[in-house]
Amino acid sequence: MNLKAVKKVNIGDQVYNQMKDQIMSGVWVPGEKIPSENQLMEVFGVSRGTVRQAIQKLSAVGLLETRRGEGSYVGQLGLANYFQSAVPAAFLSEEELKEVFEFRLLFECGVAEMAAENATEIQIRKLEKNYKKMLQNLGNLEKYIEIDFEFHCLLGECTHNTLVSQMYKTMEDALVMSIREGTEMIGFEHGRKDHGLILKAVRNHDSHAAREAMRHHIIDHPALALDGPAETKVDSLVKRI
Repeated sequence: MNLKAVKKVNIGDQVYNQMKDQIMSGVWVPGEKIPSENQLMEVFGVSRGTVRQAIQKLSAVGLLETRRGEGSYVGQLGLANYFQSAVPAAFLSEEELKEVFEFRLLFECGVAEMAAENATEIQIRKLEKNYKKMLQNLGNLEKYIEIDFEFHCLLGECTHNTLVSQMYKTMEDALVMSIREGTEMIGFEHGRKDHGLILKAVRNHDSHAAREAMRHHIIDHPALALDGPAETKVDSLVKRI
C-alpha cells in the first residue's frame, strides 16, 4: 500500500486525501475491502476518530460503502458519484431557487421527451402505479410531494441515461421544495392534470406531447411568475424550448 504516516497538520484532511487517492488511482479497486480501522490507525499514526471521520466522508460521496460488522468496501465508481456533494436546498437564496426553476424548464422538458422515446413497458407500468397513488393521495400534502418527486425520478429512469437519473438524486432537496411550494400555492389539481398528460404521452411514446406537457407543468409554477427583467429572461427560455 502507498500509505504513510501523516504530519500533525490538518490530520483529518491528510488521511481523507490519501485514502481517496488510493481509490482514484485504482490501488483500492471497486468491491475491495479496505484495511480495518485498526490497520489504518497504525499506518497513519492517528486516532480511531480521525480514521472514522475519513471513512464517513468517503462514504458520503459514494467512494466507500460501510457494511455493519464487515468493514468498508470501495464503491462502484462512475457518473453516480459525480454529483454527490450537493448543497442542501435550505441554503439556497430566493434568486438561486429561481435559477433552479429555470434549469428545470430547460432540463425536464428534454427528460420528458427522451422518456417518451425510450420508456419500456415495465417502466410505463411503474409510472402508472405512481400516478394511481398520486390520485389516491390528493389532499395529503406530505405523501403527495413524495409521490410527485418519485414520478419525476421515474421519468429520469425512462431515459436510460445515468447522468439524468443522478441529477434527480442530486437535486432532490431543491425539487421537493419546488413541488411543495407549487402544490401549496396552486393546489393538487394542477399536478394531477399535468402528470396525467405526461403519463399519457409517455405511454403513447409521443415525445412531442411529453415535452409540451412538461413545459406546461413547469412554466405555470408560481416561481416563474417573476417581475421585471427576470420575466424577460424566462420568456427567452420558453422560446428556446
